[in-house]
Amino acid sequence: SNKKDLVSDGLVWPNGLTVDEILDRVYWSDAKKDTIESIHMDGSGRMVILDTVAKHPFSMAVFEDSLYWSDWEMQEIVSCNKFNGKDFKTLVKEAGIRPMGITLAHPLLIQSGPPSPCVDSPCSHVCLPKPLPSTEFTCACPSHLVLDSAGTACEDSSLTSTLLLSTSTHIYSLHPQTIGLTSHKAIGSIPSPGLLTSLAANSVDSMVYVVNRGAEQILAMDRETGSVNPVMYGDQFGAISYDPFSNNLFWVDVHKMSVVVHSLSSSANMVAVSSTSSPLSMVFVPEKNRLVVGENGKISIVQLGNPDVQEIVSYKLSSPGSLVYSAQADAVFIGDAASRAIYRWDWGTEEVVPVLENIGEVVSMAVKDGLLYWVEKSGTSLLWISIYN
Repeated sequence: SNKKDLVSDGLVWPNGLTVDEILDRVYWSDAKKDTIESIHMDGSGRMVILDTVAKHPFSMAVFEDSLYWSDWEMQEIVSCNKFNGKDFKTLVKEAGIRPMGITLAHPLLIQSGPPSPCVDSPCSHVCLPKPLPSTEFTCACPSHLVLDSAGTACEDSSLTSTLLLSTSTHIYSLHPQTIGLTSHKAIGSIPSPGLLTSLAANSVDSMVYVVNRGAEQILAMDRETGSVNPVMYGDQFGAISYDPFSNNLFWVDVHKMSVVVHSLSSSANMVAVSSTSSPLSMVFVPEKNRLVVGENGKISIVQLGNPDVQEIVSYKLSSPGSLVYSAQADAVFIGDAASRAIYRWDWGTEEVVPVLENIGEVVSMAVKDGLLYWVEKSGTSLLWISIYN
């Protein structure tokens, strides 16, 4: 009842809204006009704070003398002075993140009310108070964990996939999309001299296969126990990939310019692909029973035992040093260090298309839960983007 229109003209797409209870003013953003405006709660004193500076404002918040909003076009969170639009600055901008709804949490913004049932709760991660007038709560967990039998502590789930990240001597598991503080867990390390250069996970059991260039060997590491055992010795190992169906390990022989398949069951070796140029990358795709090999100017799709090799030739591929297959997208993503780009080849097509350009030198990639992750040479950040972008 007593509904009143504060603003009815000069609006196109008002999508962000926040209230300053101290000044008794309403702030809103118009994504079509690229403006941020304000008005008193009684409908007087309308004023423009920013005009065409905000590119596509979406969600807003206000605190003290500052306005905060997420920008869809610039894919960042920005702020400015709430009175005059000055002191405009970017607060958060990261590749692969598209901020949407935002809010502010501060002790000064907490309204008085009944004490929270979560103050002294035994929940290990997340406590959810039940709606008033209830004084009870429910414990919850991040998406990669599950509640224990007591219903209060979160523990690892055997059904959750894990992203693996290696340094020169250690391997970590992490869940970068978990809400809250990002945590990582060390699952193993290699003895000195250590220089991990390639990593191949095993979707069947807890084994991970790594190339230790420092000691010139391929190692098998158990993610659960941390134990490390040698598989093969030599200085010829480049990229590696694992086939869970045949229990075979594929590796690039950098000296003989070929791809070799090694049986982990019988220890036998066989040349799978011979080339006139050195293969730069390689990945086995169990879903297709195909081996994809990256070389200068092309990728090759190989079926073992079949002499006919499909080649996808593209001038874009200067140095395709990293390959990963996404079953969700049914596509191979190609990291090209020389071109400073990531490309995509949709299975069954004849063309390579760009996903990201003008980035760093991509050295390794992985796909998990609809996201493409990668790291860059000399970089210290894990980057990601949706595979559907």
